[in-house]
Amino acid sequence: MKESVLPNPARHLVTAFAVAASVTIVGCGGSSGSSDNLAVPPATSCSVLEQNQIILEVMQDIYLWVDRMPDADPADFSSPDAFLDALRVPEDRFSFLASAAADQAFFGDGQFAGLGFQSTRTGPDEVRLSDVFEFSPAALGGLARGDRILSVNGRPIEEVLAEEGFVASLGPPEVGVTVELGWQNVDGDVFEAVFTKEVVTIPPVSPVNIIDTPGGPVGYFNFRAFVEPADPALNAVFKEFLDSGVPELVVDLRYNSGGLLSIAEVLANLIGGLVTQGQILYTLQYNDENSFRNQTVSFRDSVNSLDLPRVVFITTRSSASASEMVINGLDPFLDVAVIGATTFGKPVGQLGFLFCDKILRPVSFEVVNAAGAGDFFDGIPPDCVAADDLDAALGDPREDSLAEALAYMQSGSCSENSAAKPAESETSKRVIRDSDSWRLFRGH
Repeated sequence: MKESVLPNPARHLVTAFAVAASVTIVGCGGSSGSSDNLAVPPATSCSVLEQNQIILEVMQDIYLWVDRMPDADPADFSSPDAFLDALRVPEDRFSFLASAAADQAFFGDGQFAGLGFQSTRTGPDEVRLSDVFEFSPAALGGLARGDRILSVNGRPIEEVLAEEGFVASLGPPEVGVTVELGWQNVDGDVFEAVFTKEVVTIPPVSPVNIIDTPGGPVGYFNFRAFVEPADPALNAVFKEFLDSGVPELVVDLRYNSGGLLSIAEVLANLIGGLVTQGQILYTLQYNDENSFRNQTVSFRDSVNSLDLPRVVFITTRSSASASEMVINGLDPFLDVAVIGATTFGKPVGQLGFLFCDKILRPVSFEVVNAAGAGDFFDGIPPDCVAADDLDAALGDPREDSLAEALAYMQSGSCSENSAAKPAESETSKRVIRDSDSWRLFRGH
């Protein structure tokens, strides 16, 4: 397999069953394409049986756990999704089928059809917004981080959660769908408005914040998704840090459940390039029949790389896959600290196979760092526990997780507040996105 920046999977779409293989860490993860193509025999139709047969052929070839894959007859299942479920081993929370168009829009352009927010369930009857994307319908309509959802289309949130759930209540991920929301902001004010779903472009990187601390300036940014537009955005952020001479860096990955592996390489190189240049960033390891695909990628110095002895990451249960790969890849070479909550736990990645307007992403390889470490299915635990403080804006030095990160930088140890916190707060649970397009990254 070729190193270099690898193409996006959906760009391999040639004919209906000329299946494209692209190296990915999606399903809570990321991707970096391969120039290699894997093909299945041409199909004459896209019947359920034929789709199931394609899935079986792909899984029998490339599935990481093929030696333990259950036996299942393609003719016994009424949908491709059900058949794929039957083929998965118990620990596989990640292999999935999705719309090829949604996949391309998300990875290639950082876009999806929705309102433009992320939310988390903070109690039995409570949903709060954890992030609102700039210039999205949600942001333009007045929604903001920390808002409590009170009602959906006139129905109280308690009823919605007890029945179909918040995501389902928002309707299909289609442009033009309208949703009436009632909400309360962090000041206690109550609002109600009708929102219309549009094509939302995810701003992958939040505005830079350079925070003055007693120990000197600290660079901070929130990184939302490992998608193609993030490459120039990340370079712009790190150029600003480089020009400002910041000696310390906080990277907020708390809602970043992955994306393109090629973009993970960009981020890792910008953080560690000068210190880690030439060292192993990661190795991809396939099943025995595909060991010829095993690939080792090294750090490369970038024009905007920082010279950092230490980096601090903020994480939650939503931090997954490509986010975890960056943390794990830097760990052997830099002083890496993790603040917040245990990450999701996805040390594996997928290839992408296009057929019948769908993309199949079976778990195809595991990812290990230079020390051979990568078996973190239970997640990467934090060095210091901190809450995801929804009452404060991201980047606010008073927000619990960022405050803990800054305190750790000053003292080199966790604060008393961190020691008193539980291992995982309610708000550290995985966020719930407002569009089915996000299942590319949620893995469920």
